Amino acid sequence: MNKVAEREGEEDVLSFSQLTFEEILAAVMMLVIVVSVSWGVLTRYVFATPASWTSEAASIAFAWAVFVGAAAAFLRREHSSVDALLAICPRPIARILQTVADLVVLATLLAVAWLAIGMTLSTTDVPTTVLRIPQSVTYGAAAVGFTVMALRHLMAMTRRFRAGDAA
Repeated sequence: MNKVAEREGEEDVLSFSQLTFEEILAAVMMLVIVVSVSWGVLTRYVFATPASWTSEAASIAFAWAVFVGAAAAFLRREHSSVDALLAICPRPIARILQTVADLVVLATLLAVAWLAIGMTLSTTDVPTTVLRIPQSVTYGAAAVGFTVMALRHLMAMTRRFRAGDAA
């Protein structure tokens, strides 16, 4: 059961007030995908004058939904992890292993965020094919997503360290 909505005797239910900025933004991007793809199908097959912008808008929204959605999943600790080794190790060793794993994940997230920020900045003057907006709008999704994941991971590490928890 999801820890955010866990209540004794109740099903796993999230209310709108429990959603984070990342989840709301990812949901809005999913709505943009559905609307733009639907409009593209409608204009192509019903009106016989296809809207050329729909697939590009859907692609940009998809990038944002994926990376911001991944950050939302990171916040709720819904990404998969293998912690079988931690379960069989003595607590002091498990804490060390968890700390090493946390630092490796943080370093990876920061490295990818750094690369994504560089890619975003290098494409500010390169327009997309149809919409003619900067390609950095698309690449910015990865930069924002990985930066938020790194911040959320650092927050989780800090909570675990303060609580003295290994996992």
